[in-house]
Amino acid sequence: MKIKRIRMKILMAMLLTTGIPITILAGIILYQVSQTIRNDAEQAQSRISQDMKSQIEDYNQDLYDTAYRVYYNFDLLESLRRGADYQPDNSRNYDTLRDTRDLFWGMYYNSKLKDILGIYLVNSKGESAGSFFSYIPVSFSGLDPKYLNSLMDMMEQSSEQGPLLVYHRQSFYEQPIYQYLHPLNYRGKRVGLLVIDIQGTSLQQRIEKYNTYYKGQVILTNALQVIVYHTDVNQINAKLEDSSLAPGSKLVTTNFEKLGWKLLYTYMINPSLLFFRNVAIAVIILAFILMIGFSLTLSFGITKPIVLLHRNMARIQLGDYTARTDVLTQDEIGFLGNQFNQMAEQIEQLIDHDLKLQLVNKEVQIKALQAQISPHFLHNTLQTMSSIAMIQNAPDVKIICQCLSNMYRYNMNIEEEWVTLREEIRHIRNYLYIINKRYPEILRINIRLEEALQTVYVPKLILQPIIENAIDHGLIPSRKSKKILKVYVREDRGENKLRIYIIDNGAGMPPSVKDLLNKTSDSIGLHNVQTRLKLLCGKDFGLRLLSKEGKGTIVVIELPLREEVTDVRKGVAR
Repeated sequence: MKIKRIRMKILMAMLLTTGIPITILAGIILYQVSQTIRNDAEQAQSRISQDMKSQIEDYNQDLYDTAYRVYYNFDLLESLRRGADYQPDNSRNYDTLRDTRDLFWGMYYNSKLKDILGIYLVNSKGESAGSFFSYIPVSFSGLDPKYLNSLMDMMEQSSEQGPLLVYHRQSFYEQPIYQYLHPLNYRGKRVGLLVIDIQGTSLQQRIEKYNTYYKGQVILTNALQVIVYHTDVNQINAKLEDSSLAPGSKLVTTNFEKLGWKLLYTYMINPSLLFFRNVAIAVIILAFILMIGFSLTLSFGITKPIVLLHRNMARIQLGDYTARTDVLTQDEIGFLGNQFNQMAEQIEQLIDHDLKLQLVNKEVQIKALQAQISPHFLHNTLQTMSSIAMIQNAPDVKIICQCLSNMYRYNMNIEEEWVTLREEIRHIRNYLYIINKRYPEILRINIRLEEALQTVYVPKLILQPIIENAIDHGLIPSRKSKKILKVYVREDRGENKLRIYIIDNGAGMPPSVKDLLNKTSDSIGLHNVQTRLKLLCGKDFGLRLLSKEGKGTIVVIELPLREEVTDVRKGVAR
């Protein structure tokens, strides 16, 4: 059951570590595509309902303003109403054709539209009442009465009461045109029709600059749902039907309240966006299929050797020490199998020799107990000698015995690896008292220790070998009358270090024998102390030796600044 849970954990870990990044990446792509599509729809709505609509309204307003200038000439309108030349003062005839020609010149030059091809006026009888042409093709022979009558019929058949905008693919201008038919009403009577011919590309140039989307089409219809403008000119003047809209296209609509027109804009989503969206979806599906397949294969491949190893470990747990696992790979799992086989062989050998090992261990324990008899016997003997010296009034012998007894008792407590600096200094004082008795009035000893540093912990028995080495090899061989030994302690809170300085003014060392820390002949004590400090405190701590022949020696002990030491056996700090 546990193996199945491990296998499922590995499977889920593989699925999550591969599936989450792929899903996030594909989700980002889908989000970007959908965001782009949404932004395109919002921009299209803004362009159609504001920019494009404004251009069409301005275009229609420019046409209307141009045509409305005809109402400034009341004499002309009166003559059109009467159907004859108007004579206002019986002194001259009013020439309608000449007056209209001058009027059309003013309308053309003052108009905001620069694509006007011609302006002409048709009276109520369908006859030309004046004209102006900015462009006359070679084949033009004048306005045909039938053509003028067709314009009048078109206007009468239209249900629109206002101006009419009509597109002609063919015209006598030899190019497509838009015709603006503006009916003239004067004193409640239809008196004529004003016609403005404009280039067919004029409206197209205003509208199509906003058609920037993929396969976009602009459709403008009048109140009768007749297409007035279409990006595809073949659709103009046809009836707007739902079938005329491309399937699957996006539609944006807006209405012209005053004109009764409707503006429609259709466009298709860019195929590149659809491609990226479909690719993202396909990648997600394919990634999950491959991810599940690879994860199942890898999880079973990884856990199968572990399952076999687990079974063999269970056999060893039951006492079958002959269990071995088959190593099929050379990877970490194979290495683990080899180690298991070696462990099983070692366990089998250890079980076979268990009795012999028990006998050897008992022998070692007996020897260890025997080794402790001599120090205890010597300690007890020194205590007895101290008592006898006190009875026989020999104080020096008593103190020497007590100092030596304290030293042996300090050395016998082998369980303590770290002691306080106060205890280590007390041990040194016992040793130095005995030395002073051996060499009276020769040595001057100065020990300085701040009260705050007495409770700092240091490794046990690190000072005696160094001080003993300084006395035996430095001070005693020296010929100086004043032989001084100084011991003082400094702390460095910045580096978290404790430094103990041992200074003597003895014989010193020549350069050839300075490197005593790496020797094991004459400086066994220094070498042992250095080795213990490296093991207990680390490679950044230990001894530093400074010496000059004939001047003296300085030994610096660098230790970590410890204010408490954890007792491993008891699991508490002291």
